[in-house]
Amino acid sequence: MNTGIDIIVVTYNSEKWIDGLIKSIENSHYNHKNIHLTFVDNASSDNTVLCLKEKQVNHSFGSFNIIPLSENVGFGAANNIGVEKTNQPYVFFLNVDTELLPDTLSELAKEIENSDSSVALWECRQFPYEHPKLYNPVNLETSWSSAAACVVKRECFNEVGGFDEKIFMYAEDVDLSWRLRANGYKLKYVPQCVVYHYTYKNAGEVKPNQFYNSTFNNLMLRYKFGSFKDIVNGYFLYNTLFSVNGPAANHKRILINNLLKSFFIGIKFRKWYRKNKHLNFKPTFRGWDYELTRDGAFFVNEKPRKSPLVSVIVRTCGRPNVLREALKSIENQTYKNIQVVIVEDGPDISKEMIEKEFSHLNYIYYATIEKVGRCKVGNIALSLAKGEYFNFLDDDDVFYADHVEVLVNALINNPHYQAAYSLAFETPIKVKSLNPYVYEELFHNVQYRQKFNKLLLLHQNYFPIQTVLFSRELYEKFGGFDVNLEVLEDWDLWIRYASHSNFLFVEKLTSIYRVPADKNLSYERQQKLDKYLSIVRKKHENTVLELAVGDLREDVENLLQRTSIIYKFKNMDFRTFLFKVKNKIYKWLRSK
Repeated sequence: MNTGIDIIVVTYNSEKWIDGLIKSIENSHYNHKNIHLTFVDNASSDNTVLCLKEKQVNHSFGSFNIIPLSENVGFGAANNIGVEKTNQPYVFFLNVDTELLPDTLSELAKEIENSDSSVALWECRQFPYEHPKLYNPVNLETSWSSAAACVVKRECFNEVGGFDEKIFMYAEDVDLSWRLRANGYKLKYVPQCVVYHYTYKNAGEVKPNQFYNSTFNNLMLRYKFGSFKDIVNGYFLYNTLFSVNGPAANHKRILINNLLKSFFIGIKFRKWYRKNKHLNFKPTFRGWDYELTRDGAFFVNEKPRKSPLVSVIVRTCGRPNVLREALKSIENQTYKNIQVVIVEDGPDISKEMIEKEFSHLNYIYYATIEKVGRCKVGNIALSLAKGEYFNFLDDDDVFYADHVEVLVNALINNPHYQAAYSLAFETPIKVKSLNPYVYEELFHNVQYRQKFNKLLLLHQNYFPIQTVLFSRELYEKFGGFDVNLEVLEDWDLWIRYASHSNFLFVEKLTSIYRVPADKNLSYERQQKLDKYLSIVRKKHENTVLELAVGDLREDVENLLQRTSIIYKFKNMDFRTFLFKVKNKIYKWLRSK
């Protein structure tokens, strides 16, 4: 794409951010004549406008406009003014406390050019703190997008009426996203396009404006998009705020004022719902959030300073439509120095699909022709891998786009570790069709949030296979899979590796592993797991661990904390809890 783009930035007492933002845009690899800057100032009382005027002199961009307002009209309304005064086909909404990387705009342009006409919005990935909301790791679609750094098609933005000016600030981006989706458009997350956003001084910071505006606007969005039940639930949720210590001294007074005005303002928001019922849009309210969130909201993200080759090892078995999703998630990785090693157990059924759709990947494909079993397949793949680091990905599992980047960076920054593991969603699925591959995800649950503990690892596996990135050196010293195991071969591998080294725990969620939701399939799977649990434990009865006294004490203390029932169900939502209880009961009944 070699077309013009309007960058619209709303300012309010923002003089300290101006220099960094404009310099980052000046350093962009994108043609400067196609960049059009518009700053809309919400009546700043500092030197923001003066700073902008200084930068306006001798600028190198297609245009540089400053629109000073006489009053603070809010974030959404100011952006709307910026859109009205500009005319490029794409509008990049950018917070003033951000900085672009040199390739941000050029990568965005590529993504926009390669997107189909149904995509109306492209959202950048934020550093140092990535927005933790869920997105689809296969097609990169998202249910709502942050307006801190996103590009919108002008025609689509105008079609849905721009930002809702009744929302002063916070949640105006959710509202815009939902109206775009209600009108049939898609929103896409573009993790390759990084924007540094300095929104928090400290991890976990609670800003008063954010707290009170976002909670109030959550109520308003329930009026605008939700059912009567959503609105009632919103008020129940709002009332819980009276029992917490808020970020302002007059916390309860602010809550009461917002509560009283919510009834009158809510009626105005409800007009959209009445007018657009025919769109049948179903919003998602998850407490104060609008989507599931991934662990690691305040994990500090950064690009690795080195790029060692990583071999991603994929075992598959005659189901190319399932495999496609795993390969798409590898294709979407922000870390690019990847070799994909695909070994198929049996005939080369997936070969044609791989050659046709993924020829651009650096991959090796091998089919055993005859069935040899998952462990032999894994060992063949390990022998073909050329990387400095290895990572398994079963064909029915997927990575989030930053999975490899996060783990490589962790090991580079901690060179005394030879393996690192992150968090993952466990997702029960109901498979409706294999061709095409259609399934229903019941829920997303983090089954394990466990700091590395060698003693616990001898008792059970607590990191799913795709969560671990490990060095070639571990494989060369201690070998691959035990071919006598049908399942839990990864657990056996981790025990052997961990007996001589420590694994680094990375507290960010970067992958999904899928399990069968069907009771019969789940029962049969669990029966096999239980059988091999005893086999693996017996195999390692005489395994010698290298464990310092201090590490031993820490591991024991950690194990003691895990003995309570509360610990086992901590962070588990009711739906997940019910699913697991039902499976336990079913297993008990089948065993009688």
